[in-house]
Amino acid sequence: MTDPHLLPWSFDDIAAFGARPHRARHLLHEQPMFTDDALADLLDRLPRSVVHPYTMGDDPLRLEDWRRGAPTDLPGKELLEIVARGHLWLNLVGIDAHDRDVARQVEQLYGEIRELVPGFSPIRTSATLIVSSPSAMVYYHADNQPNLLWHVRGRKRAYVYPRAERFVSDVNLERLVAGETDEELPFDLGYDEHAAVLDLEPGEVAWWPQNSPHRVENVGGMNVSLSTEHWTAASARREHLWAANYYLRNRLGRAPRSTRERGLVPAAKVAAMRLGRRAGVLDPGRRQGPRPSFTVDPDVASGVGPLRAGSLR
Repeated sequence: MTDPHLLPWSFDDIAAFGARPHRARHLLHEQPMFTDDALADLLDRLPRSVVHPYTMGDDPLRLEDWRRGAPTDLPGKELLEIVARGHLWLNLVGIDAHDRDVARQVEQLYGEIRELVPGFSPIRTSATLIVSSPSAMVYYHADNQPNLLWHVRGRKRAYVYPRAERFVSDVNLERLVAGETDEELPFDLGYDEHAAVLDLEPGEVAWWPQNSPHRVENVGGMNVSLSTEHWTAASARREHLWAANYYLRNRLGRAPRSTRERGLVPAAKVAAMRLGRRAGVLDPGRRQGPRPSFTVDPDVASGVGPLRAGSLR
């Protein structure tokens, strides 16, 4: 049974929604579905093809240390124990399509946001449940669509940077949105002087404007968060505009003169992009992601073992 009111938001929370880096309260962490036993049962029920293990280094400048692991068939309880003591990050991708309880929670959260935020009307949503080790982190990157980080267990710190040329160039953003590259971006430690720092405790949700660069560090305990992504008419228009600019630059050799999102020229770009994709002339990219390079190993302290023969079947 879900709580009838999961979002005790203030007027300031509502005004900040999607407009600036911000954190607000939620009651999702009080739901029984996030206990160790419930999470272990969830892992045992899910197809392991949607449980994506990752590991990383300790230096936020070394993006190459972010590595994907092979699918694991370890029991859910044992997998949680390894994550709690190791150096792992598990993404349970598209979990709302595989678990009805999570799907109901996501539907309720967005239903309440619709009621609270005037004009908010998402076209569709998706969710990823994140279970990660106490010292895990995610490198500097940007996301294509707006997302919300609903924190449930442990302590987490998000650094959110201005959506400006210094922190994410037009060229890199175009490549990301068009699907040529993954989400990671070049990073400089000096950027931290300009970051909004959001420290998250259980029962807090964080958000930031679409495409804002950010990175995340765990700072205490095994972390559990629900990351939800949503598409709106405005966010989809922004995606199509930046993808159109990518094709102008890379297919026609013309550097885009404007990133304005309103007006006749942007509307023409968006329309052309949509038509091109429907006709199959312009594909949205072939982002593959990293190939698995390790196995989740219960006999290694970090949980990161060598890739074994047959582990990719």
